[in-house]
Amino acid sequence: MKRTSSFVYDIVIVIGVIIFLFVTALLLFGEQTLPDERTYTPLKMENYSDGWKRVMSYGTKSDIAIPGQYQPEEEAPFVIEKSIDGITRDNAYVSFNTAKQDIEVYVGDELRYSYSTKNTRLFGENSPGIATFVPLYPEDNGQTLKIEFIGNNNYSGVLGEITIGPQAAIFRMVFDGERYVLLLTLFLLVLGIIAFIIGISVKLAYNKTLPLFFAGWVIICASIWSLAESNCRQFFVPNYSLLSYMTYLSLIMLSFTMGLYFDRLQEGRYRIFYMIMGVLDMFVAGLGILLQFVNNTDLSGILIYAFISLVITMGGYIATVIPDIIQGRVKEYIMEFIGIVGAMVAGLIQIYVYEIDKPMTMNGLILMLGLLFLIVMSYLRALRDIRNMERNIFAAVQAQDASTAFLTRMSHEMRTPINAILGMNKMILRESREEKILDYARDVNGAGNYLLGIVNEVLDLAKVTAGKIEIVPDDYDLIEMVRECYSMVRPRAKANRLSFEVDMSDVLPAKLRGDKERIIQVITNLLTNAIKYTPSGRVCLSIQGNISGGRLMLKIMVSDTGIGIAKENIPYLFDSFNRVGEFKNYKIEGTGLGLTITKQLIDLMGGEISVESEVGKGTTFTVVIPQEIRTVEPCGIFSMGPNGDRRVADRSEIFDVIGRILVVDDVAINLRVFTMLLSNTDIVVDTAISGAEALEKIKRTKYDLIFIDHLMPGMDGLELKDIMGRMDDNLNKDTPLIMQTANAIVGAKEKYEAMGFADYIAKPIKEEELRKLLREYMI
Repeated sequence: MKRTSSFVYDIVIVIGVIIFLFVTALLLFGEQTLPDERTYTPLKMENYSDGWKRVMSYGTKSDIAIPGQYQPEEEAPFVIEKSIDGITRDNAYVSFNTAKQDIEVYVGDELRYSYSTKNTRLFGENSPGIATFVPLYPEDNGQTLKIEFIGNNNYSGVLGEITIGPQAAIFRMVFDGERYVLLLTLFLLVLGIIAFIIGISVKLAYNKTLPLFFAGWVIICASIWSLAESNCRQFFVPNYSLLSYMTYLSLIMLSFTMGLYFDRLQEGRYRIFYMIMGVLDMFVAGLGILLQFVNNTDLSGILIYAFISLVITMGGYIATVIPDIIQGRVKEYIMEFIGIVGAMVAGLIQIYVYEIDKPMTMNGLILMLGLLFLIVMSYLRALRDIRNMERNIFAAVQAQDASTAFLTRMSHEMRTPINAILGMNKMILRESREEKILDYARDVNGAGNYLLGIVNEVLDLAKVTAGKIEIVPDDYDLIEMVRECYSMVRPRAKANRLSFEVDMSDVLPAKLRGDKERIIQVITNLLTNAIKYTPSGRVCLSIQGNISGGRLMLKIMVSDTGIGIAKENIPYLFDSFNRVGEFKNYKIEGTGLGLTITKQLIDLMGGEISVESEVGKGTTFTVVIPQEIRTVEPCGIFSMGPNGDRRVADRSEIFDVIGRILVVDDVAINLRVFTMLLSNTDIVVDTAISGAEALEKIKRTKYDLIFIDHLMPGMDGLELKDIMGRMDDNLNKDTPLIMQTANAIVGAKEKYEAMGFADYIAKPIKEEELRKLLREYMI
């Protein structure tokens, strides 16, 4: 059935395409071959080129054939005349091309028509060529029609066909002569603009420059040139002298953009040549424009240079493409190569027509067809490139998803045993009175936390790389944040026999708004790094700031008297898994991820980090992070207690929360750790090692809080919650559910909250965080 449906669909598409092509062919060819069905007065122009005489400046007259090309007199207008006859209606107009000359038309002694842009054009010496509309009336019969061509340029003495007819017929004649070129030019202009926009969009989205971008630029320049050369320009722009001068500038720009296009196709292998040509093109264009305003030099004088530049650019491409063909590199851009060859052939034919036939305006149909072929080929290549980029992105996303899934699993598998180790070790530290056992437990605690730190660094790097870290601003107390940093780092500094100093301005605002936890992570990473690389001496944390634009630019400086960093190594400080001077400092622990994560976190917060260091004397890291000010009250003088650690719960601390909780986890030792962490409180802890056991207990007992593990065999935490929500005999429908898991990927908390969990706690479970949750939801 599926095959039949697909076959029928393909047949329908094919029939639709055939009908579309038939209708298009009928429209294009039928209108040219079928009889004229229009019923209004025929808009027909008659030839008016016979019977003209040339009038010389000294008065002699001679017969002249029109159209034709004649030698003009120096310092005199080119004058022709004819006796008027056969005018039977008022709606009669004589029309001819002005050949870029000023025009004066006399009927007898009356000036009937004049044309000049001398007082309206911005620059240049010549008026652009247009089709004239010289009115004649029946009473003019028998009088002399005299036309004076005034000007001195390469079109002087060039006479085009002269016709007569209704005014509307002149419009039709001009449009009929160029309708295909005009339509093709407008179509190419649209294609060029679209290509230009696609190129910019791809650059912004994928940071990749498509050759289509430059191809579009080429097409836009060529389309402007074709419009500027069109006889129809006088009908759609008010100041056509300005547009006519775009002919020369667009040709110069055409050569320039072609060079950029070729350079991009050949991936910069011959960039020096194309850049030399580009500089020359811009020099000629700039000089030509400058001369317009300095001495009224006409831009038509640079036309030969534009043609020479085009020929040299195309010749240069031909010369450079030969080694590409020999080396097989042309296969990389074979479609564009075919398009370029077609456009070059068309361009050479067009130049030949212009230089040999010297028409008053160039009919660019040949070149436009060649450029259409080129842009179509460029579009085909661009479609292929974009498709490949999307495939690569899709593969990268899949790889990133696989990496995230792996990190999630790794996080769970590694944090689960770490949770057990640190939890049981916490019990030893709390309950043991033997100093030797306590020493062992402290060593286990240090090693366990170090291992946990490595896991966190790898996960944090993955989160930042995947773009899964979000900055969550909140109000916080500045001095309390600094105290937290001090309390976390001071024990390690003390163990290394280092002096740890805090220099904090007492006039900074007491309350700020920002991501407090990320700032703490930045500060502790820098302090830990300073302690690691300082064998002796001191480590100093400086907190300063200044107000700018209504925000506090929080300035954090971490300095040490350590081994220092060589200048050549500073640029590599923030590279992943890179430890500068690793062979000299191989005894120093670390993954080399701390500074990488720090730099990326600072960037996410809109801050900056800089480094100053001298080998053997120490290093100073300076971080500036913008923070919103919540109060102008000063924070006061920084101080800490003698032990410098207010985060460690005292043994004699009074925990005044009473209640009953349920903990669901598939690992028995995790349940034991959870129970022992609350053994010295008035909290009753029930445990369930599976979802099924938890459901039975939920039916029988009302709990104040339920902790559910996420990844459990059989029924996982999410399934357990869904079943609880559907149970009629559930006594805990209103009980807050806390997701507790080793899945520490950033965004997990928000995901669980969106699923209906009240909160989230990560393994290894810290006693302080656990008690904080109990207070929040049970009091």
